[in-house]
Amino acid sequence: MAKRWVRYVMPVMVEVGCDDDTVTRVVTLPEEVREDRDDLGHFLTYDEKFVRRDSGAQPQLHAFTVGEPRWESQFRVGGPVNWLKTDEWEEGFDLTEADDRYGESNPYDLRER
Repeated sequence: MAKRWVRYVMPVMVEVGCDDDTVTRVVTLPEEVREDRDDLGHFLTYDEKFVRRDSGAQPQLHAFTVGEPRWESQFRVGGPVNWLKTDEWEEGFDLTEADDRYGESNPYDLRER
């Protein structure tokens, strides 16, 4: 079974207490999530080993279509309804092995490897 990762970006607001130079709050804005692109405007999609793939190929287009965020109404409130609930989102994960593989490849070579 093929799996693909589609990369999105989401703003994060950070409240700063200017009197004592502390960060007092961090708030994510899932209602403003959008597709991430490289500097050439191509969508960022990766295979299960985190190797970048051509965003125009069938498995990536399929993943992009399925993963596209959707909301219940035209007013975006909260996270997309077709994604996991926001309290189930992961804060991050270790990509050490993927970083090594990615470092050995040219991210702008969009041919299947």
